[in-house]
Amino acid sequence: MRLEDLQFFIRIAELGSMAAAGREAGLSPSAASTRLTGLEKTFGAQLFARTTRRTTLTEAGRVLLLHARAAVDEIKQAKSVLEASTEAPRGSLRFSCNTFFGRKHILPYLVEFRELYPDIRLEMDFSDRIVDVIDEGYDMAVRGAPLTDSSLLARKLGGNPRALCASPAYLERKGIPRTPEDLANHDCIAMGAMPLWYFNGPDGEIAFEVQKPVIKGDSGDLTYDAALHGLGLSLKSLAHVWEDLRDGRLVSVMEDYTIARTGAIWAVYPPSRFVPPKVTAFVDFLISKYGRPPYWETDYRTAKTPESHSASC
Repeated sequence: MRLEDLQFFIRIAELGSMAAAGREAGLSPSAASTRLTGLEKTFGAQLFARTTRRTTLTEAGRVLLLHARAAVDEIKQAKSVLEASTEAPRGSLRFSCNTFFGRKHILPYLVEFRELYPDIRLEMDFSDRIVDVIDEGYDMAVRGAPLTDSSLLARKLGGNPRALCASPAYLERKGIPRTPEDLANHDCIAMGAMPLWYFNGPDGEIAFEVQKPVIKGDSGDLTYDAALHGLGLSLKSLAHVWEDLRDGRLVSVMEDYTIARTGAIWAVYPPSRFVPPKVTAFVDFLISKYGRPPYWETDYRTAKTPESHSASC
């Protein structure tokens, strides 16, 4: 049985005439009758009641029609997916991520990406706002927060470890905290959305509430700049501060109390029967540039520790 046979059967049912369906398909009356007879033999049932005026579905025909339409639709969609997967990625890619990630981990690679995929046009939204990917019509977004919308498809770009850090100037002025209890005597820079800092302690998780932050804001760049300028301690993603840790502009503290509840960084996109080639191309490209594990999880390890910084002063 061929796909054309099912499509012919569907058209007979829709037109109510084998002769009309045959003419539409370019078949002679005898060829149309032979095709339908062959289909009835395949299923072992009479599919139509034929009269001189009209061809009507039997009970078996009505059952087959329901499944035949679904089967033809599935095959057409599969064909579309296969055709799309072999096409060169093209079209407009509407993309969202927070400001720091876009500046540090997207923009530096876009010249190379554009050379590889000149037919993809980039429409980029860099902000700290978490967009609604589906309702706002984005092709994809980067998320460093837990994925609350389980309907989104996701691919992991890398881990999202965090560090409690401060500038060398601040640590010289205020000293180096060793435990979460020490933080009560330090200036803390807080994100409005993160009033609690969670640490892994020897006896389990420890929560520290930032009650009187020296600065409080809703921008990751604000808390980053405040730490660089020596205003206090800030809890930052390594993806944001790895270069500063590596080069000594910031120093990680309390490394015996690693940051808890860190999660991962994800590329997310709307659910679909197939992922558009432009999205696959962009995510694959980013992963190839970041590495496994990504460089922000490893390169910072050449950073100066508080002790080495103190020794060099």
